[in-house]
Order: sequence, then C-alpha cells, then structure tokens
Amino acid sequence: MSKEFLKDFKKDLDKIGIEEGASTPPSYWFSTGNHVLNRIISGSFMKGIPQGRVTGLVGPSGAGKSFVLGNILRNAQQAGALAVVIDSENAFDDGFAQAIGINTDGDDYMYIPVITIPDVTRVVSNFIKSYKASGAEDTVVIGIDSLDMLLTETEQDQFDKGQIKGDQGQKNKQLKKMLRTFVQAIKNTNISIVLTDQVYRNQDVMNGEGVWMVKDAVKYSLSQIVMLTKLKLKDTGSREVKGIRMKCEGYKTRFTKPYQTVTIMVPYEDGMDPYSGLADVAQGLGVVQKKGSRWAVTGEEKSWYEKDIADHAGDILVACEAQSKAFIDVSAGAEEVVEKQVSGKKRRAAKLGVEED
Repeated sequence: MSKEFLKDFKKDLDKIGIEEGASTPPSYWFSTGNHVLNRIISGSFMKGIPQGRVTGLVGPSGAGKSFVLGNILRNAQQAGALAVVIDSENAFDDGFAQAIGINTDGDDYMYIPVITIPDVTRVVSNFIKSYKASGAEDTVVIGIDSLDMLLTETEQDQFDKGQIKGDQGQKNKQLKKMLRTFVQAIKNTNISIVLTDQVYRNQDVMNGEGVWMVKDAVKYSLSQIVMLTKLKLKDTGSREVKGIRMKCEGYKTRFTKPYQTVTIMVPYEDGMDPYSGLADVAQGLGVVQKKGSRWAVTGEEKSWYEKDIADHAGDILVACEAQSKAFIDVSAGAEEVVEKQVSGKKRRAAKLGVEED
C-alpha cells in the first residue's frame, strides 16, 4: 500500500499545530512517603506520583486522604518542587501542614482557600497561564483538598438567599469538565496535580450494594486513582483505637496493573512510616519469610522483628523491585470501619449550613 498520502497528512498536522509522536512517559516522580503505596500507583517501590498527570486519592471520611496528600506535598517540596495547596475544607491549615513536615514559611509553598468549582478552575487556569508564559520549568505539585466540599455557583447563590435545592447533576458535570481541562493543561509540563475526593456507598441491592463508588467525573478523567479505606488499628492488649490501618487499592493506573492492594499502618501520633506494609508485600513475593514473631530474608538465617525492617529495607526493596510484574494483593486482615450513611440532601444541607426541609 502506498503511504504517499502520509506526507501530506503530516504537513496538515504541522499547519494546525499538532505534533506527531508517541506519548511521553513521566520524566520524574514524587514519593507518597511509603514504598508499597508507591508500588501500586507507579509499578515501582521508588516512584509514586508522576509528572504531568492528575492523581486522585479517594475514600470515605477519615481514611487518611489529606494525610497522604500532605506527605506527597512534603516529599515534593523536599525534592525542590513548589507545593500549592487549594483548600475547600478549611482543614489544611499551617499547623496540619507543619506537623506532616511541610515548610509553610518559604517561597516554595502556597496556600489558597476556595469555595466553588469555578474558584478552583480560575486559580489553576491562571497559575498555568502564568507558568507557561514565564517559560518556567520549575517542578510544581498542586494539591486540591477536596472536590467533594466544592460548591457550584448555583449552590453558593442559594446559600446567599437562604435556600437549598437539588442541582440536577450540575456538580458532577462541572467537575468532569474542570478535570478534563486540567488533564490537558498540564500535559508535557512539570506540573502534577493530586486531589482528594469522597466516595459513597452503592445503594443498588441488585448491583453490588455497599460497594464504594467513585464519582464518574473522577473515574473517567484521572490517570491514577487510589482508593483509601479506613480500618481499625488497636493497641496490643487494649481496645483503645490508636490510629488507622489504611487499606490502599490501585483503583486506576496507567503505569502498572490495577486493583493491587496493600495495607499501611498509620498511628495517630507517629504518622506514615515509609516501610509500613513492606514485610507483608515482600512475604507475598517470596523475598522474606516469617519465623514465629520474627522475619528473615529468604535463604538467610539471621532474623529480625518487623519494627527493625528499616535496617534491612535496602536489600528487601532491591529484591522486590526485581519482581516488577508481580501482582500484589495483601489482605487487610481487619474489619473496615463503616460510617453511618448520610443522604445527598443532608450532605448538601450540611455544606451550606442550613436546615433541611
């Protein structure tokens, strides 16, 4: 078959400003702060959040979404990136950020409070325009916390009038449009976007009742989505809850196999441990084995307690990394915390601060 027509076609592409070529893989990555979480997102224990993509952290309330976002921003900042926080929850304050390790006093941190979806669109649009116009090549991570708390302008107007009404699906449509534009706008830039969003329980008894559902706007627009689910974490010998076990599922990813699952311990007082969950994953891959209450690298006699895994992490990570094609599914082994379900009408009323009819 003659391919002469391709020459004219390529000339036409040049005229309309579209370049031929394969999609460019990310040039760099920012760690989430935990190796096994990095693995189910990026396919590597050493990577994490990719350059030039939009990543979503979704889950029920209290699952640790803002905590993980903060860790990503801290690691990005420490790697030389500008950390930008767009906050709709009024919860990502300096005290919270500083506790995670983010430097809020330098010129590598920005905090921007917002209320509506158009607010976020204008902020991100103006930032990207200024960034591109200046010819900047600095690395940037924009964190949006969270989509669920954003109002439409109609909801804001209703609040000003002391009213509350349904939005006929306008919020989901506006979010979808906003996210699609973000995906296109940061392509081939040194800007990454990480956002958080709530999930809801499926109420359809005939089609997976009780399963966590991700909004269509998020599901179809983002490159990566991590589902974070809260599990109980109790102190040994006590019924007092000391923190959470965070079940992390790679709900969607373009860089590795989806639906891989790991579990991370997040004590309230200590924060995220980069090696949490590594022993269980390494055991599943055959890299280590458990001997009673102690662990050992497979084929070696020397054993150690799990709390000392950092002393052996280098060799373990190298061995695990060599099995990059292996599917990871570490059972949580703990009961999920089930929150009381609240109707959409009541959630909207709570957001707007008015009583439900």
